[in-house]
Amino acid sequence: MDVQQSNPFQTPQADLQPATTTRSPLYSIAGIGVATFIGTPLAGAWLLAHNLQLLGKADRVALVWGLSVVLLLVTLVLAFVLPESVPAMPFAIAQLMAMIMLAKNLVEADLKQHAEAGGAVLSNWRAAGIGLMFTIGLAALMFAVLMMFDI
Repeated sequence: MDVQQSNPFQTPQADLQPATTTRSPLYSIAGIGVATFIGTPLAGAWLLAHNLQLLGKADRVALVWGLSVVLLLVTLVLAFVLPESVPAMPFAIAQLMAMIMLAKNLVEADLKQHAEAGGAVLSNWRAAGIGLMFTIGLAALMFAVLMMFDI
């Protein structure tokens, strides 16, 4: 009788692939930065949420949206509270840096794996267009609110 027993301490023989690879094109960190600079943190959150959804990290999308909304609201409140002599550029740079750091923290390693696997990256021009659409939408929303309150 030839009885073969498997070794219970042997690692399983399986082809282990990371679950974060996707064939769909993703936005780069630079694209997220471009969208944020042109279209507020909301535009950057849109692109980052797109990447997170495709990478199987949808549980972090709410965090991204929450942080971007808080970042935008803090900036808007400061814009109304601070005197006009305070330049606006430092606030835009702070928003940009915050979104880039968030994107790097959440998806940078996955983007490197995606690139190494030959995955496509969406154009930064597309990211800029999305940023512009967010800017137009926010401007229209602010105009509507101002007209509603007759300010």
